[in-house]
Amino acid sequence: MQISRCTLFIALLSFSQGCMESTITPIKDPPIEGTPQIQVDPSPVDFGVVPDGEQSAEIVTLSSLGDAALSISAMRIGVGRETFTLMAPITGVFEPNTFTELTITYTSDGSETIGELEILSNDPVNPNLRVPLLAGAEIPVDTGDTGTVDPPLSAPVAVCSVNPDAVLAIHESADWIGSTSYDTDGGAIVDYSWTLYSAPAGATATMPSGTANRRGFAPDVAGEYIGELVVTDDSGLSSDPCYATLNATAGDGLWVEAFWTNSGDDMDLHLLDNSGTLTTDSDCYFANCAWSSLDWGVGGRTDDNPTLDLDDIPGTGPENINIDSPARGTYTVYVHDYPGSAYVGRNDVTVNVYLASRLIWTDTRNINSEGCYEPFVAVTIPAGTVIDMAGGCR
Repeated sequence: MQISRCTLFIALLSFSQGCMESTITPIKDPPIEGTPQIQVDPSPVDFGVVPDGEQSAEIVTLSSLGDAALSISAMRIGVGRETFTLMAPITGVFEPNTFTELTITYTSDGSETIGELEILSNDPVNPNLRVPLLAGAEIPVDTGDTGTVDPPLSAPVAVCSVNPDAVLAIHESADWIGSTSYDTDGGAIVDYSWTLYSAPAGATATMPSGTANRRGFAPDVAGEYIGELVVTDDSGLSSDPCYATLNATAGDGLWVEAFWTNSGDDMDLHLLDNSGTLTTDSDCYFANCAWSSLDWGVGGRTDDNPTLDLDDIPGTGPENINIDSPARGTYTVYVHDYPGSAYVGRNDVTVNVYLASRLIWTDTRNINSEGCYEPFVAVTIPAGTVIDMAGGCR
């Protein structure tokens, strides 16, 4: 049989950005003699049960059965367009007793699905024909091992914390706790994977060894540390990550820390007392101030004396000098590129200065001259004013 596909009228489907309207608006056809009639076979179109993830196709026959030409102006998948697809929509004029074929595909997600093929024509009885599209649900197969199908296993849940959640950097430690994690299926947690998700710049502290709980974590730079915990159960399923946050403070007095980019270049932190002189007892540095105090400030007191809490030689720092309760005066920070270990090339050194736990000054400078004493900043106590000592090795 001959099929006429000369297009006369096309109905435009209205689209908005990213979505399709849910209805087709019929168009007006010119007057005709006789009555056009549309028929679609089969109707409904049943795809049966298609396995999850697989695709199936059905052929649909569209016939013109009236005594006047049938004008198809538009066709589309309406409901169910997420899973059903009309491969090649056809529009045009079909003379009486002619037909054409359409191909519709279905992509299964394993569930029971319904849809509609919408066809817009000049059939006065069915101007907007809706053909149901059906697909059945995939039925789990019972292997015979049990009377019922076991439900899928669920992943365990990681529960984490850090105790305490705020400590004094270098001097205090905290414990990462994960022992309250659990398996929703009643199984056992067989692995606790703790990692240090983030840490302040210059920090070298690492996550302690252990299992559920990791004890004795000592932060070496002031700032925020975030621990991440992922647990795995005896079925091999892993949890979503859990995060705990530790705040390492810089103490209530004067706190100076330094770190650098490249290892193998020993950088020494120096803090000079009011009008002090380098490499004397008015200068706190590795030779006279490491984990012991110089007698600065008011006689008889110890909280106004400096201490070099961290001294690093082979790595990238950090180094730290602090005074719990600094006396009035001006304190000057230097970094010495110690000549005993040489690194050829640029080495960026960062100095952070805290007063009463608040960062009041920070800067990063390149030091690449062995033996250089680089002045960074002078801090006035108790005002907390800073004077940038920019440039010029001594």
